[in-house]
Amino acid sequence: MMSRHGAAGLWLVIFGLLILAAGAGILLASPRYRSGSFGEPQAAATPATSTQTVAAVGGGKVPYADAGGRLRVRMADREPTRLPADGPPPGWTVREFAGNGAVELVRADGRLAARLRTERASVAMHRDVVVELRDFPYLSWTWKVTKLPTGGDVREAARDDQAAQVYVIFPRWPSPRTTSDVLGYVWDSRAPVGTRLKHPRAANVRIVVVESGPAQLNQWRSYERNVASDYAALFGRQPPRVGKVAVMVDSNDTRGDAEALFGDLIFARTSQGRTEIPTTVLR
Repeated sequence: MMSRHGAAGLWLVIFGLLILAAGAGILLASPRYRSGSFGEPQAAATPATSTQTVAAVGGGKVPYADAGGRLRVRMADREPTRLPADGPPPGWTVREFAGNGAVELVRADGRLAARLRTERASVAMHRDVVVELRDFPYLSWTWKVTKLPTGGDVREAARDDQAAQVYVIFPRWPSPRTTSDVLGYVWDSRAPVGTRLKHPRAANVRIVVVESGPAQLNQWRSYERNVASDYAALFGRQPPRVGKVAVMVDSNDTRGDAEALFGDLIFARTSQGRTEIPTTVLR
């Protein structure tokens, strides 16, 4: 996903930046969350309740669970007066890691979405969000890919490009750049659906392929993952709390183009009924 011209540890630096970039503006729901995310003294454990279990999201929004037990991470905290709107949507931060990508907020097929495009480039959009997976283990989202990077393959470092990627980031203190865990769900050009692997450039990143190839291009696709179960299976321990989410598009390794649209991300207490994909584990 990152440039071949970078150092082998570039992913560690990048996701360190993702974790730290918006720290100054994060809204924290309670001292309980601050203790886990920022190294403050650990508060006494308290049972989770509907009023205590919240997601703290940068940009001024702290969404409590709705009646269906869902926490929605919106693609924009507010809708601009004019669409499409270039640049990061309200509440999000954009990072370009190789070349120049394009980000805009659009209304597509009746929904508000973020469109990310790259030409021999790599671009990510991220925001702070604090979620306890023991209370909200399920993550669902929608995306639509319109252009796959030709020849991209998450299994090969030299071809590691994907048109659509969703990342859940788990800060681990006091050294988040090197110890934070990252769990990614990707639409790959070649790797089979269900492939799970350690990222070829970073030991702290695990990847699950949830879509592959061009058959479903230009269609909105919906997904659900039990992030708590995926984390336990791929990292071999129970997950800490989530500290950030990101969406990403890149085509810098294969030197081509890629484009995808992303809808809201939703954490939920219970499954919303979408089928989990089979898995093929690569060691």
